[in-house]
Parts: sequence; structure tokens; C-alpha cells
Amino acid sequence: MRPKRVLRGLARPAAICAVGALVGLPFYWLIVSALKTPVDVVAYPPTWYPKEIRLQNIPDAMALLTVRAFINSLIFAISVTGLQLVLSITCGFAIAKMPFAGRGALLWMFIVTLFVPFHVLLIPTFLIVRDLDWIDAWPGLVLPVVAQTSFGVFVFRQFYVDLSDEILDAARMDGANWGQMFAWIVAPMSTPAIAAYSSVTLLTAWNMYIWPLVSTTTIDLRVLPIALAALVTQRAQITPNIAMMAVLISTAPIVLVFIALQRYFVNGLVGGLKE
Repeated sequence: MRPKRVLRGLARPAAICAVGALVGLPFYWLIVSALKTPVDVVAYPPTWYPKEIRLQNIPDAMALLTVRAFINSLIFAISVTGLQLVLSITCGFAIAKMPFAGRGALLWMFIVTLFVPFHVLLIPTFLIVRDLDWIDAWPGLVLPVVAQTSFGVFVFRQFYVDLSDEILDAARMDGANWGQMFAWIVAPMSTPAIAAYSSVTLLTAWNMYIWPLVSTTTIDLRVLPIALAALVTQRAQITPNIAMMAVLISTAPIVLVFIALQRYFVNGLVGGLKE
């Protein structure tokens, strides 16, 4: 019986390691290929490690992506995340705790819009942005994405439903209004949910391609996904190691952010979605 227990105890860690290796293998291959020389990256049979680490790939890849595209992606992702967070957290709290007429209908309106793909709204949104003369402008790039708050409102509403009403009643007895209760009590208690939602939103905004492509036509507002797609037209002049380094540079920031926030991401998102 003892060997069977040992095997049972090893089965779960072995399965986790196997799945982790399967998921991490493409990312490992991306890093290795990004550091190889042009000769090594196309060598056959392929090697699992760079024989010579070529750091020159970094400036070469940045020259193709441009620093401006990297900065634009930072501005776009941070602006979308920050503005969406403010709207979602306040609206979610209001629907969960503030009594007002039509609260249930408002919640269902947000839930229904979760099932409407953004591609369905792409043309109407573009026409509105065009009529506002926001094409090739930061408001036209950022605000239509900020308006997609249905998921955030639902997550924060579910998170605040479990918040004890006694805490808010005690604060109200001390003379605090809704704004003070939210700023002093609710917001500090929402760190896990805020970190979880911020990491998801930041990841989505950083990787967004369709809307930046539709709403911008100039290089001045180009973000990294569009800059990466533009490399396809130059593939005859770009070696695979430089292309891999460009992808790595585009991916690394969001991976680092997710690693830093993964504890909050798992705990906060699961806690926010449960009834």
C-alpha cells in the first residue's frame, strides 16, 4: 500500500510540472531564439540554448518597433486601465450597496452587454468617433475602449455584495457620507479585486489590435501590436532572431506585471466572482 500512496502523492506534482512545461515551452523557445545569432536561429537540427548570446538583437528590434510605439502602448494601456477602473469600481459599489430605483435593471443591462462582441459595435463606434473628429487622436483611441466597463462593473458588484453592511452602517452612524465610506473604507478593502481587474484590463489593452488599427492611421499613434503586424510586410529583410526579439520586447512587460500581481489576480478574481 505504501508505494501506491507515494505514487498517488507524486501524480499531482508530476501532472502540474508536465502542464507547466507544455505551456512554458513556447515562451522558452521565444527567449532562446531572440538571443541567437542569425545563423544559429535557422540551424538544423535546432539547439535548445544559444551558442552565442547576441545582445545586439535588442537595439535592432527596438529600431523596428520604435520607442514611440512602446511609449504609445504604455500610455494607451495605463489610460484605459485607470479610467476603466474608476468607472467600474464606483459603479459596481453603487449597484451593490446604494439603494436607488432601477438598480436591478441597470445591473442586467451591464450583464446583457457582456454577450455583445466588440466587433459588432466596431462600425457604429467608428462612425461616432469620426463624427466627433477623433480619428488619429488620443480621445478616439482611448475613450471607446474605456466605455467597455460591463465586465468590471459585474466583477466589482459581486465583490461588494459580500461586503458586510454593518461596516457601512457603523460609518454612517459616525457621520460619513457615501463618498467618504467609499474612499476611507471600501476602496482600501478592495485591493485584491482592484489588482485582479487591473491585471486583466492591462493585458487586454496592451494586446489590443483591432480598435487601434481602425481609429488611427498615423505612425505617431501606432501601438506595439500594430508595429509588430507591420513587420510582416518586411519579413524578407528581417531575420527570425530579430523578429523573435521584437515579440519578446512586446510581451515581456505584461508578463512581468502579471507575475507581480498573480497572487492578487487569483484571489481577487475568484473572490469577486463568487456569490
